[in-house]
Order: sequence, then structure tokens, then C-alpha cells
Amino acid sequence: MRINKVFLFFISFFLIAPIYSEDVDEIIVTALKRSSTVQDTPASITAISSTDIEERGITNMHDLKHIIPNMNFTNILGSQNITIRGIGEFNGQPGVSVSTDGVFQSRSHSSQLGEMDLDRVEVLRGPQGTLYGRNSVGGVVNLITKNPSADRDGYVKVGYGNYETSTLETAIGGGITENTSYRLVLHSTEQGKGYLDCLNAGCGEQGYTDRLAYRLKISSDINEKVSANLMIASVETEGVPDAYGWLTYRSDLANIYGLPQLDTTPIATKPHTTYQTPTQNSLHGANMGDRDYDVSSLTLKIETDFGTITSITANQEFYDQFNLDRDATALALIDVADVSETDTFTQELNLNVEKDTMSLVFGVFYLDDETSRINHFEFPQPVFGFPTASQFIFHHEKMNTVSHAYFADGTFDLNDTTRLSLGVRKTTDEFTSKQNNLINLMMPGPVTIAQTCLREEVMEFSSTTSRAVIQHDLSAESNVYASISEGFKAGGYATYECTDPYDPEEVTSLEFGFKGAINNRTNVNATLFHYDYSDFQVLQVVGIQTVTRNAGDATVNGLELESVTDINNSLSITSGLTLLDATYGEFLNTNGLQAELGEQQLEGKYLNNAPKVSLNLGFNYTTNMSSGSSLIYRANAAYKSEVFFSEFNEYSQGAYTIVDLNIIWENSDKTKRGRFFVKNATDEEYISGYISAATGGGRFGQWGTPRTFGVEFTRHF
Repeated sequence: MRINKVFLFFISFFLIAPIYSEDVDEIIVTALKRSSTVQDTPASITAISSTDIEERGITNMHDLKHIIPNMNFTNILGSQNITIRGIGEFNGQPGVSVSTDGVFQSRSHSSQLGEMDLDRVEVLRGPQGTLYGRNSVGGVVNLITKNPSADRDGYVKVGYGNYETSTLETAIGGGITENTSYRLVLHSTEQGKGYLDCLNAGCGEQGYTDRLAYRLKISSDINEKVSANLMIASVETEGVPDAYGWLTYRSDLANIYGLPQLDTTPIATKPHTTYQTPTQNSLHGANMGDRDYDVSSLTLKIETDFGTITSITANQEFYDQFNLDRDATALALIDVADVSETDTFTQELNLNVEKDTMSLVFGVFYLDDETSRINHFEFPQPVFGFPTASQFIFHHEKMNTVSHAYFADGTFDLNDTTRLSLGVRKTTDEFTSKQNNLINLMMPGPVTIAQTCLREEVMEFSSTTSRAVIQHDLSAESNVYASISEGFKAGGYATYECTDPYDPEEVTSLEFGFKGAINNRTNVNATLFHYDYSDFQVLQVVGIQTVTRNAGDATVNGLELESVTDINNSLSITSGLTLLDATYGEFLNTNGLQAELGEQQLEGKYLNNAPKVSLNLGFNYTTNMSSGSSLIYRANAAYKSEVFFSEFNEYSQGAYTIVDLNIIWENSDKTKRGRFFVKNATDEEYISGYISAATGGGRFGQWGTPRTFGVEFTRHF
């Protein structure tokens, strides 16, 4: 294993990962649906303050994966996959729950669409089945945006970087009446050049995203006991962020499956290079991703004699279309056009009761999620033995989920230094699937020659999850805790085949933690955890597509160490070490890319996207100038050891380190700020997303963002 000198130096200090803020103890989080500091919360949680978000230029999940211990994020074939401690998949149900201002996002596709004007980010690691319910087996990412204030405030932020990337963001807010205030945020990003070098003429820019977004929040104190917060937001993204290149190729498989053209066309295997079909040869036009996300929510808080009632009502509409050259060659062999539309309504009611010796939360949750999706695989040339061009159409006319949940969670003071927390949640999901899959020949128009699936089915899943936590104060500055918690990930139907549904995934977690301060200068958090999984959901390669299966059981063991140290008033160091052992139990499966090996026993193989070792190290140095302004120097490095991309462990990304640098100038009254930044300063080449296809005989990878740099200026008013 390759670990560079800076991390050997880091280990010798035994300083440990990020609890990011100017003053760690001052970060107030609401991840457990009640307010507490990070250090007082008996759970594995990382909170990132607005100051750190600004100074480090955190804009998306790709940035977070290099900051949060044991977190990874991949993006390929139009899908996002967040994993925490090796848990989370992108082709079935998400394993990590994401919410923005308390609004649950049912689709992983929308997981990175709310990240502007953030007040803080909270990441809970480990199953959160009691307070958050379905699809939070890996953990929870909470994005909390800035609220309106009665005082007039705002900012204008402009930036420019390489790849002809320009950004503009502005916020304005203040009082409308004595009891009502607003905050409006506008954001635009335009990227003139893509990250990928396309090797054939006429294919256009590859690996870029343009973004346009707004968010309006209106807060009102209706009376002394009732307050309301209305939020309306929209995000539009356009570009080709998901283009990828080949990693390996087996010509014998391509010929066996009826794609002999792959033997005669060039294939790009070098980092950040690809071949893409020119626009005029694609049946659906240029490669392009187009996403529109609209959300509106109303949060009401009502103070009563017996507690605080919080109601969060939200409606979300999500449209997602991407056209992609699936074969990544100069020939028009396999083109994909994938279109989905989702309407989601959620309602959550919470009752918080605070007494001298106990804190209680009662809640109900309702979700109605309606999705339709049609996925066209276009084959412009004769392949698979067909005499003409052909189409495979996977049409999920209906993928509807109705979910009901009821939960209760309480913390009880056993004495002055010891607390006991107990929680339980009952969830029932009803899933309706209507599927119509076709094979068409183009003569020249489509003529259906086979209907591979036609069905409409209803299935129901039910789960009861619980948690118990004991926490004991060792002193005023330190505490220990032990917890047992459960979580589950919903089952469902595979889009690409007509098979039985995959079952829900369930997990039981044991966790032991320590949180404390040393010499009033260093805060240290340590967590030891163990997971037992049953019916673990994995992706399998079937022909040209991936499907979701249940793998049996899996075991995850790990250690997380976190710290922040104030060396003096000018210098602080954040650092972290995480160790992970995440393996499958008994699991038989056939690798489509190595079918000659037959069915393989995968017990002991490592889980996907689960590095055995992750290290973080950050330096933050501030110097004050005679003019009253200040300069802030920030250097952060993140190391990840080898990660695997399939359950067969036959292909992996080797160990790599990402280094980010920031220099910030700020005037004396903090109304003006300039920032020079470099992300991935060493221009590390690494695979951030992976997919394979037996019919093409290949493994494909999406490369991580190369070195980016630029300047940014912010004016507050």
C-alpha cells in the first residue's frame, strides 16, 4: 500500500479527521431531530460550518467525499451513488438518505441539487432507521440552507476558473414586515470546456455541466406561538458530465455477443480521453444530460403547553434526461436515451417534548412517490445477429411508492452523568410496478419483434427498526457512548428484466464512541463499529445492463478517529484516520466478463467503494495584516487506499491522494473576500465511477475531476 510521507508524518501525531468549524463546540446540529452540539451528540456525525464551506469552496458531493470520513460519491450513467462505510448503491434504492431543510429527497439523482447558500452540512454515519427510516442504512446527509433574517443582508460572488468555468451567485434578504422576512438566492455556472479529450472529430465537449438555480425562502412569525417558513426552489443542469472511457476490453466477448465492430474501431483507454459518436450519427442527437428539479415546502412550528409541533410539507418534481454514447467509440454502435419523471409528495409531523430529565420526539411520515421511466438502447448498425438496426426499450410506465411510518424516540437522564436513549419506528411501503419491455427492428421505422416483459404488480414491505444508546459523561469535556441500531433499504423491481423483485436489505449496527477534549486545544472523537447485514443488495452485470440482486449477508467492521487541534491563535490542524473491513458473506454469482470461470463463491470479497484506509489532513493558518485585513492559507489532503468496483474484486482503483489549496484574503470588516483555489493540485488521475458490460466485453470508467483552479470574489452587504 502506498502512503506518502505527509501521511506517515500525520499518523505519528495520531491526530484525527475533520470536525470542521472555527470553534468545534459552537456547531449546533439537529441531525437527531433535536438541537445539540457535535460533541454532545451520541452518534458518528461530522458537521461542516458555513465558514468552512466558503473557505474550502465546497459546492457538491464530490467535494464532500474528500472531507467526510468513510464517505464516497460516484456519478455514472446518469445516476449518483453516495456510500458511507461501504454502504450505498445507485441502480436500486439509495443506501444513504439525503434531505434539504428537512425535505427528504427520494431519488439519488437529486442528491446534489440543493448545494448553494448553505448554513451547514451534517453527515450522520451508520444506520438511522428510527429517526429517518427507509433507505438510510449507510447514513444521512442533511443540507441546511441559510434562513431569512430581519436585517437586510446579502452578497454577490463571482468566479472564474480553468475549463472556461464562470460562476455567479447572489443573495439578498431582509425584513418585509415587522414579523416577516425573506431570502432570495440566484446561482449560475457555465463551463465552456469539458474535462475529457474527445479523440474523434465532431463529438463536441465532453465532461461539463452548466447550472442555473434559485431559492426563495420566506419566514414569518404569525404570532407568539406559530411560525412558518416557505421555500420555493428550482435547479436546471445541462451538459455531458457522465461521458466515460474504456478501462479494459475483451474482443472474444464482443464477438461472442454479436458486436464484432468493436474489433475494428479505436478504443480510448487513457485517462480523461474518450471516443464519442458525432452528433449526426446519433439517433437521439448529441450526448447531453438535462435535469430540472423543482421543490416547494412549508414548515410550520407551533409552540404548545406540552411541546413543539413541527410540520414539514413538500412537493418535488424531477425531470431527468440523458443521451449517451454507451459504447464510447467513434462508431454509432450503442446509444442510450434515458428519460424519467418523478413527482414526490412528503409530509412529516414531529412533536418535541422537553422536560427536566427527558427529551422526547414523536413523529409520523408519509411519502407518495410516482415515477415513470423509459430507457432506449439504440443500435444503429446490425448487431446481435439482427439484419437491421434495432432498439431495446425498457419502459417502466409506473414505479410508484407509498410509504407510511410512525416513530418515537426519547432520551432519559438516569442521573447527572448518564443518559439512555430509546427509539422505534414502524414503516410500511407499498410498491406498484408497471413494466413493458420491447425489442424493435428498424425497417426503417420500429417494428416490434418481441415483448420481453409485460406486467403490473403490487408488493408490500414492512419493517420495524429500533435503536438504544447509553451515554456517560466522563467529565465536563468528554463522554462515551454505546449504541445498537437497525436500518433497512426498500426492495423493488429491476428496470431491465422481467424477474422477481429484490428483497429489502436489513442491517444491525453496534457502535462504541468517545468524544472529548485534551488540554482545551484538541477535540478528539473515536468510533468503533460493527455491522451485520442480511439480504445485502448488489449490482450484477447481465448483458449490457446492471440489475439489482440480494447477495445474502455482509459484515462491516471499522474504526474512525477524528480531531481538530488549535496549535495557537493562528494555526489549526484537522486530521483523520479511518480503517474499514467490509466483506461479503456466502454469496454465489457469475461474472459476465469472466463467464468461463462459472459460478464463483464470493465470501470474503470486499464491498464496493470501501477503502480499507482513509486519511485526512488539513492546515489552516491565518495572518493579520497591518491594514486590518487578513490572509488565510488552507491546505487539505485526502488519501484513499485501493477500492473495488464489483463484487468479484477483479478491477480496482489503486490508492490515491487529493490535495486542495486555498488562499483567502478578507478585509477588516469581513465585507469583502477574495479566494484563489486549486482543487486536485497534483492532478491525480483516478476513477470516480465504474460500469461494465458483458456484451461489449469491457469495463468502463468515469475519471475523477482533474486539476481545477481559479479565483473568486465575494462582496457582502
